[in-house]
Amino acid sequence: MKALVLEEYGQLVYKDVPEPVISKNDDIKIKVKAVSVCGSDIHGFDGSTGRRKPPVIMGHEVSGIVSETGSSVSLFKPGDKIIINSTLFCGKCPYCLSGRINLCDNRKVFGVSCDDYRIDGAYTEYLVVPERIVYRIPDDMPFEKAALVEPLSVGLHAAKISRAGINKKAVVMGAGTISLFIIQALKIMGTGKIIAVDIDDEKLGLAEKLGADFTVNSGKQDALEKVSEILGEGADVVFDVVGIQKVSEQGLNMLKKGGQLILIGLQDKAISYPVQKMISNELQIQGSYISSDEYPDCIELLHDGKIDVSWLTDNYVPLSEGAQWFRRMKEKEKGLYKIIFNPEK
Repeated sequence: MKALVLEEYGQLVYKDVPEPVISKNDDIKIKVKAVSVCGSDIHGFDGSTGRRKPPVIMGHEVSGIVSETGSSVSLFKPGDKIIINSTLFCGKCPYCLSGRINLCDNRKVFGVSCDDYRIDGAYTEYLVVPERIVYRIPDDMPFEKAALVEPLSVGLHAAKISRAGINKKAVVMGAGTISLFIIQALKIMGTGKIIAVDIDDEKLGLAEKLGADFTVNSGKQDALEKVSEILGEGADVVFDVVGIQKVSEQGLNMLKKGGQLILIGLQDKAISYPVQKMISNELQIQGSYISSDEYPDCIELLHDGKIDVSWLTDNYVPLSEGAQWFRRMKEKEKGLYKIIFNPEK
């Protein structure tokens, strides 16, 4: 079968690789129909994170069709349309048993090759996974749309664990894909005021279209001053989807007393905060890691059209052209938000 292999940093090769086979009774073999490119794959491509050491097949935002099943698989049959959880969780540890599968003691992410483990992903024609991470999708749901359940689940999880409920005030730092999903989720939750902050006017325009009540270009104006002008006392919740010192500390300073900073971005390995201010204002810093039980909700939200992904599905392209599309993403081509590969082309 064919796959897009990261052979060296900056070098993707479309080549023949061995086709995976079912080896366990609960295995499901999937014919991949669509797999979208995550921002973490772009960082893996250039080696900036060290979590995708070549050679490796990346890709974890995937939809497809059941091709074959192991002898103990009972919920799925060949021909079923499905997606998978990007995290291979064990299903047995205390975190899994309590429903917090994103915190699994034995978790692995498809398409990651790091110091702790290596597991090939879905930039390929076939993938074999255990039944426990598979979810059925409606027959009328396009594969390219279904492949976006995974990134949507990351945004929905962050929104769910926040305090951004009815009539609350929220700021979203960054206006990339996950941020725009957070904004849409906040709108559904009834959040009163949503401010998007970024340095790209095009992205801010899309954020406004998708539900942001206000936008702030932090490259052209003082974001803290502008947010204070809009919100007065400050925000109940700030989502840091960037993950660098300057942005994160700025987000903390936008909070009202008792406010909550949700950390999602992962660029800087360490960030420091003003401890005196955190203590005296009872500020909370909360990490948000991928997703836990949000997949069924995300499938329904996407299927029913309650979450807009039209801005992400234009580039459903052949996997064989993967190398050139990665270069375009790496160069941050204007208007190129997402690439979704079709292994059959």
